[in-house]
Amino acid sequence: MKERLKNIPLQPGVYLYKDGEGRIIYVGKAKVLRNRVRSYFQSPEGLLPKVRAMMNRVADFDYIVTKNEVEALLLENNLIKAYQPRYNIELRDDKSYPYLKITDEKFPRLCIVRERKDKVSRYYGPYTEAGSLRDTVRLLQEIFPLRTCKSMKNHSRPCLNFDMGKCLAPCKNKVNVEEYRIIVNDLLEFLEGKSGNLLDIKEKEMREASRALEFEKAARLRDQIQAIKVLGEKQKVSLDHPYNLDIIGLWGGEEDKLVLVFKLRSGKIVGKDTFWLKRAIDEEEAEVMEFFIKHYYDELNDIPPEIMVSCLPIDSELLQTWLQEKAGSRIKIWMPARGEKKKLQDMVMENARLLWQEKMREDDRNNKILLDLARTLDLEVVPVRIECYDISHLAGEETVAAMVVFTNGKADKKSYRRFKVKNEQNNDYASLSETLKRRFTEARRGNSAFLPEPDLLLIDGGLGQVNAVQMSIADMGIDIPVIGLAEKNEELFRPGVRESIVLSRRDEGLMLLQRLRDEAHRFALQYNRQRRGKKMTSSILDGIAGIGPTRKRALLSHFGSVSKMKEASLEQLLEVPGMNRRAATSVYDYLHALPK
Repeated sequence: MKERLKNIPLQPGVYLYKDGEGRIIYVGKAKVLRNRVRSYFQSPEGLLPKVRAMMNRVADFDYIVTKNEVEALLLENNLIKAYQPRYNIELRDDKSYPYLKITDEKFPRLCIVRERKDKVSRYYGPYTEAGSLRDTVRLLQEIFPLRTCKSMKNHSRPCLNFDMGKCLAPCKNKVNVEEYRIIVNDLLEFLEGKSGNLLDIKEKEMREASRALEFEKAARLRDQIQAIKVLGEKQKVSLDHPYNLDIIGLWGGEEDKLVLVFKLRSGKIVGKDTFWLKRAIDEEEAEVMEFFIKHYYDELNDIPPEIMVSCLPIDSELLQTWLQEKAGSRIKIWMPARGEKKKLQDMVMENARLLWQEKMREDDRNNKILLDLARTLDLEVVPVRIECYDISHLAGEETVAAMVVFTNGKADKKSYRRFKVKNEQNNDYASLSETLKRRFTEARRGNSAFLPEPDLLLIDGGLGQVNAVQMSIADMGIDIPVIGLAEKNEELFRPGVRESIVLSRRDEGLMLLQRLRDEAHRFALQYNRQRRGKKMTSSILDGIAGIGPTRKRALLSHFGSVSKMKEASLEQLLEVPGMNRRAATSVYDYLHALPK
């Protein structure tokens, strides 16, 4: 994780925190991604309680770079609405950004709204800074004097805006429909990006005011120019046109390929999918793209009318026909060459390039660590797949085993396995022996859930555990190196060798094995708690108002026992997923009312 933090780009963008199950639990934006993300990975004492609770659940992170911070703001808003992350609800106000609205009336009015409510008015935005938008509207009223009032009731005289030159007073028939429409059309042209002439005029006025030593006027004009630029800035992540399309970017080397998919709906990026493909050397990029499109959309119902790609698949027309039959509407697969959509494609490719470079740096580093580890342990092959085993029980009851897998130096969670030891016993040697026999028996039967076999077996323990495991696998005719990692002094043990291997605490190979050992311990303990939770007498929790089966499971999984739950503070009870203050208070009061 520390190595990844070092290599995050110094660019604006959005970061996404994920829990152990891969769920997105928080989305944030940053002007400088690296600085912002690293600020979370500090000492827990320096974090706010809610942030600390979130970081205890963060197992991985992802990020998307953008052209500027404004794009990051809009993309953050879109992703929050798409994923509804748990901790955004608690830590960030998920409000909608404001739009500028031109009403569809005989005399249209100009106003700021938060949501699009009708299909006949003209909307521009969203805009990320409401203050700048209000300043700009005030400027627009001076240049384009449209009405702002909601009602055109007949008053005795025009409102104050007419006297200030900010309204043409259609309520008093001071302007006819044709003249008013000209002003409206001029405003629409400006809002659609034709602001160059207006900026030239304002910049000229500012220079003239400065030369005439009218500094207050020049400063006011300077602020107006900045407001116009803010209003006229085009956003790539929230577009004026309601595009519905997928953008697919393909990046990589000769063997591995990264495919990045950005999903735009109604002109907004609402999702990002990342895929790593292992490909044959003789496949061209067009073949890889065809393979991906067929597999990606095979079971996907959300197929947009446009699919933009970084390279055309071999048979685009055939794929289009297939997708059209599947979607029931016309589908276009194409590669943009210019314009706004080309800029969107370029943004996806820039994100793909950065992800690829990060993976290559990580792979090179992990390969070096594994090679050095193979030399240290005198292994015949580089341990690409390492499996670690740990036993967990409570006084011999509910004995379980965990198998954790690291592939190429990284956690391979889909390969994790857990075992309920059949013979409940307070004997780690016997439990390890049973677990390994079951694991390799399944592999020899061809069970794909236990394939491939490992290059190295890591055991949480010392020489005794290592010798017992070596004897067990030898009886099955299995020749796989075994190593033990004893927690007390972090020593490495080999079968039949009394002298341990002691490495520097900063040795990266040792740190890799420590991560494996700690992950196996966590996984085993988690399963043991689940098993004990099922056996616990749950009538205590059943008697608490507001605590149903889901919250009961969450409480037992989080604390492991009712006694630990009783020791918890109200704030610690609130950290349990699915708990609110009312339910947590009920648990706290009920448990503390029980006799000691």
